[in-house]
Amino acid sequence: MGKKIIGLSFPENNNTLGLEPSILNVLPPGDNVEYSRTNKRFNDAEVEKYLCSVYIAGVDEFKHWAMQQDTRKIIVGGYHPTMFPEAFLNFADKIVIGPCDDLEATLSQKNILFERSHYDGEKVGNAKYVSGRILRTIPHDGNVRIHGEIKSITENPSGEAEIIKDRILPGVLSFKNTPRYDLYDLRNNQQVIPDKKVDDLATSVNSSFGCPYRCDFCCTPVMFGPSIIAKPLDAFSREINVLKDRLDAADNVNSKNKFMFFRDENFPLLKDYRKRLEIANETGAKLYLFASADRITADVADAFSDNNVYMVCLGLEDPTKDYPKNKKLKDAVDRLKKNDIYTYLSFIVDPTKLVGVSNSKVEKGKEFYKLLYERFEELKPEMVCGNFLMPFPGTPLWDDYYWMVSEKDFNHYDSKTPFLIKNELVAAKMRYFMFEVQWRYYNSDMYNNEVRRFDVSDTLHLRFLELKSQFDNMLGLLHLRP
Repeated sequence: MGKKIIGLSFPENNNTLGLEPSILNVLPPGDNVEYSRTNKRFNDAEVEKYLCSVYIAGVDEFKHWAMQQDTRKIIVGGYHPTMFPEAFLNFADKIVIGPCDDLEATLSQKNILFERSHYDGEKVGNAKYVSGRILRTIPHDGNVRIHGEIKSITENPSGEAEIIKDRILPGVLSFKNTPRYDLYDLRNNQQVIPDKKVDDLATSVNSSFGCPYRCDFCCTPVMFGPSIIAKPLDAFSREINVLKDRLDAADNVNSKNKFMFFRDENFPLLKDYRKRLEIANETGAKLYLFASADRITADVADAFSDNNVYMVCLGLEDPTKDYPKNKKLKDAVDRLKKNDIYTYLSFIVDPTKLVGVSNSKVEKGKEFYKLLYERFEELKPEMVCGNFLMPFPGTPLWDDYYWMVSEKDFNHYDSKTPFLIKNELVAAKMRYFMFEVQWRYYNSDMYNNEVRRFDVSDTLHLRFLELKSQFDNMLGLLHLRP
């Protein structure tokens, strides 16, 4: 056994909520590889490499941790390193941008041209952020293509580019290795979903990466590009077999059900989605996945029903906006319900539109939640999930909000914190109102008589009991100004 290769995720998540960390996709084969759920200080003498996946909310935590280690051994990737790779040059030896599952192929790339991130100064007052994630390998003839134009690397091409050899590298997807699920205890997974009891098993899988839709709030195209990258069917099948073995091995007398979540952004966009469902169905797990309403045809709903899909997550997004993919949301929900498939509606609250100095903003807040609840009553989803708006750098929405976001706000990119609101009392009240509209729906006669019973002690019910206990302690704040 050689020196250790240690995988870590930032921010640290050592509780029992969540699913398998993305860094498992990158960790190479070998008995010297491990995944640490604790971002602690290690003995550098025993370690060959630290492979670190950094989400936007974990940047400060990562930098603090990196300063306690030998940074020459650190390789970092993830959303924030993809958007701001230069910010990590003092904290890591290699910075990987974009998706990656083949560490060896990624690190073997040489002579990479990196185009710097910058703001377009011509747009005074609303500077447009220009991503620097575009990379090109340098051909043997010494020329490189930048924005469609051939440049000689001896010319110092444009003011935004420079050669950074062996430091900032594009991630390589080869799908030759199966994610290192063996390094992660399946029982660490808990999903807050209907019908899943605490002792039930849950796992997850990516069948593809990326999405062709360009929703203004979504960071997926920034990370993966504008198209879908599907795993080859044989690689997907190998991965499902590993997950089946893990589910079977972890099963016990207390476990009634098994669940598997497809992380794909829009699963039915895949041409061979039915075949992939058939492969996944061999695990015996209840499947749930993301989809857009415009993809839920009668054939798709039937295929889901035939292959043990028990729930589909549909984006309601901002109920005050019209998204083309949601034009037929009601039809999609009806088709799924006809096939006894649960629907899970995720909605987004922009807190800046619901508060202000005038009473009109207060009324807008009331109107927003009234409209949202009416959508619940119309669609009758089995699950609803609220998220506060998180403007991501590099997305179309970023131009409208960048001036409101400071670097310290990145710590609150958890979708449950209205960090765009700087008054702490107002933000706390907004968190309550987000909870209250969901709690009211779950406890309504309509939900319990026409949808499903809420108080069944599944993880959805138990989590909302926890939230109610937390918010009961702050109810007095609701009568205070502001």
